[in-house]
Amino acid sequence: MRVLRVAWPNLPHSRAACTVWGRAARAVAQGTAAAMMAVSILAGPSLAQGAGSSDYQFDLVERELKQGYGAVLTVRLVHRATGKVVPGAVVFISRLDMSLDSMGEMTAPLEPVPDVLPGYFRFETDLVMEGDWSLVLMAKLPDADGYVRGKLIVTAVP
Repeated sequence: MRVLRVAWPNLPHSRAACTVWGRAARAVAQGTAAAMMAVSILAGPSLAQGAGSSDYQFDLVERELKQGYGAVLTVRLVHRATGKVVPGAVVFISRLDMSLDSMGEMTAPLEPVPDVLPGYFRFETDLVMEGDWSLVLMAKLPDADGYVRGKLIVTAVP
């Protein structure tokens, strides 16, 4: 995979950010709406923290998963004040890596799995190594300004 490096001021220049930029740029060239939304969020940090977006958070259903292939992560989006699950959100950026253990280049695929419960998001992944994995999600909420960004820690156990 080729990584497109973009040198714009006030943007993160880490390897992960450049990879996201490269993927977003390729998707924009293909004309996908989700990618255009992702580029606008990455281009303007103030857009990512719109009014009301801090009232929500992602929560892991299980913090520990068995190491191996075919592990299923389940995450829910919760309104902080009420503790209720928020249905109708759309997750459009997701990444799973071992950056917490100083191995940010160690990534795992995240494939969305349909869930029957509104407000819950499931992803199938391959946790090939035991340890702490960093799960980053970004979602657009219905009827709310801004976007919700979450960074969660998943531990793969033997």
